[in-house]
Amino acid sequence: MEAKYDFYCEEVLSNKTKVEVVFESENILAFNHTKPSYKTHIVIIPKKHIIDLISLADDEISIVTEILKTARDISKSLDKDQGIKLITNLGKFQDTPHLHFHLIVGDKL
Repeated sequence: MEAKYDFYCEEVLSNKTKVEVVFESENILAFNHTKPSYKTHIVIIPKKHIIDLISLADDEISIVTEILKTARDISKSLDKDQGIKLITNLGKFQDTPHLHFHLIVGDKL
């Protein structure tokens, strides 16, 4: 199977593609999606390369905990009446081989 291009490592974390940062810490980056499908479409990624949720090692669980805390904190400022989703993808649904979560509000554009 051909390796997929890791957009988050190759473009975002390397600063080749500039993003509008929503939150940043030592371990994670949250930013507005570069090609949003929703009016509010935020991507939250670990700065450490982790392929996906299944590949997550036990000693990396704290990174996901930080991602969830960040998603919670960002969500507090969003319109929950519009509906908020936190999604991660695996397998054929994952476009890039880097763990990432979509925090989206409302219906598709």
